[in-house]
Amino acid sequence: MVDERIVVGDDQRPWRQQAEESLLLVAMEAWHGESDVWLEAALPRLDETLRVNPLRREYDWVRQRIEEMGGRPLGWVPNAYVMPWERGGAPADIKPLFNAFHETGRTTRQEAVSMLPPMMFDLNPEEIVLDMCASPGSKSTHLAEILAGRGGVIANDVSRSRTNTLVANAQRASCSNLMVIQHDGRHVPRGTGQGYDAVLVDAPCTGSATTRKNPDVWRKWRPSAGLELHTLQISLLNRAIDVVRPGGTVVYSTCSIDPVENEAVIARILEERDDIVSIQFEPSRTPGLIYRPGMDEWTVFDDNMEGISDGLGAPPHDPKIREALSKCVRLLQQDTGQGGFFFAILQKNSDAMMEMRPDARRIIPNPKRKGIHPSIVSEETLDIIQTDHDPILSDASIWKRGKRILWASQAMKKRVWDMDTNSRPDRIHLGKQWSPLNIIHVGVRGWEDRGGRNIRLSSEAMHSIPLGTGGNRIHDVTPEALIQILKQEEPAENEQGYDSGGHILRCEFDGVEWRLPVWVGERITGMWKDTEALILLDRFKDVIQ
Repeated sequence: MVDERIVVGDDQRPWRQQAEESLLLVAMEAWHGESDVWLEAALPRLDETLRVNPLRREYDWVRQRIEEMGGRPLGWVPNAYVMPWERGGAPADIKPLFNAFHETGRTTRQEAVSMLPPMMFDLNPEEIVLDMCASPGSKSTHLAEILAGRGGVIANDVSRSRTNTLVANAQRASCSNLMVIQHDGRHVPRGTGQGYDAVLVDAPCTGSATTRKNPDVWRKWRPSAGLELHTLQISLLNRAIDVVRPGGTVVYSTCSIDPVENEAVIARILEERDDIVSIQFEPSRTPGLIYRPGMDEWTVFDDNMEGISDGLGAPPHDPKIREALSKCVRLLQQDTGQGGFFFAILQKNSDAMMEMRPDARRIIPNPKRKGIHPSIVSEETLDIIQTDHDPILSDASIWKRGKRILWASQAMKKRVWDMDTNSRPDRIHLGKQWSPLNIIHVGVRGWEDRGGRNIRLSSEAMHSIPLGTGGNRIHDVTPEALIQILKQEEPAENEQGYDSGGHILRCEFDGVEWRLPVWVGERITGMWKDTEALILLDRFKDVIQ
């Protein structure tokens, strides 16, 4: 049921009335018919949906707790759940723990249909994926999880403020295989060899399919908005094809149902390029998902809802391209039971190599490059880290940026830093540098260097860094001892005689390793966040009793 009292913005008409009088409803009738059925599906608020992070050691327990809260598997997406309440409407008795799971990266709240694009790639564990328009980062962290913490996801955004959001989400989810860069997507550089193994273009759009979470769309949507974005969307997709390697995959997606932003973009690309083909979606990837093929005929409207017979965004005339558009995927609210969406899968021809000029300039690393960029950690610092914390380095790379020491996947070094990059036909960036990428961050904050031998393991590192059996500052304790320290309101006595500085207490409970960061002076003081304490106390409640 939709609350008829709801109003949107300054428009005092009830929400349903705004929808019934919207231009979007008129357009929907022309594009698909069934506008009355679609309206009833596009009005109610969205369910709360989320992904459980499979990279966390306590994944099984978190999934069990989500199911105890009433979550049911989404079906189309592994590790995804639908909760029995609307977005943001968790019951008061559940809400603190439910929110804590998200804030500590054990879950990620995300619209159900938005989880689909990362699943359209066939990724090998060491591959490098570019997320071209990545903020706020839900798809980037999903890609990082699909890669099982290996390989690399390069999350890009044009805005510095939005790259800050990307960094925050990468840290929240403890994605050691995620890098954040800042470029205009239309000019994003190749970052590795002949190009990225895969590129996701979740393009800026009008959001015409998001009425269930953004009711302002009913009032604000105009056909001209899609026409204004059409050229930008084509430019972004063109650049994605330019920077993906031969044989690589590009996925284009929007949260719009306007064919001008969707099929018309794919059609223009297929008309203008001979190095890319449309790939058929495989329903077996998403069991239970009801979808529709892409459109090969549609009406382009002006803001008076008059049809425009030709020009920008018009359907293609070539029958081969019209046939190729049927391989695209349209998701409508009445079919999914969730939101609407669009995506298309494209593959670059395997012989589409960029020809390098014989006199191509070879650009060597520039140690005086402006800005503070991650550099390989020194042997002296690495020795301290290994002595104190014994991290397992077999699939990792470690970097230093200012006082922060960053933990990243090995592929970030081997496939990005070390590799020569054919950035342009006349330019090769030699390895051992991040350039031509404008890098903002890599990996997760592993340690903080406080000078001398005082290197403290960070809270983000609690969840992502595998630790060996050694380490002078790693101590195995019983669950009872860990809970006793966790519950104490005052610092605990340092009865064990730990050296001053940061330490990690860890214990095994039901086959899962749990960690607690502490600071040791004359007493032992907790260094954990309130959300982390809430989760630990819930998990160990049987021990407490």
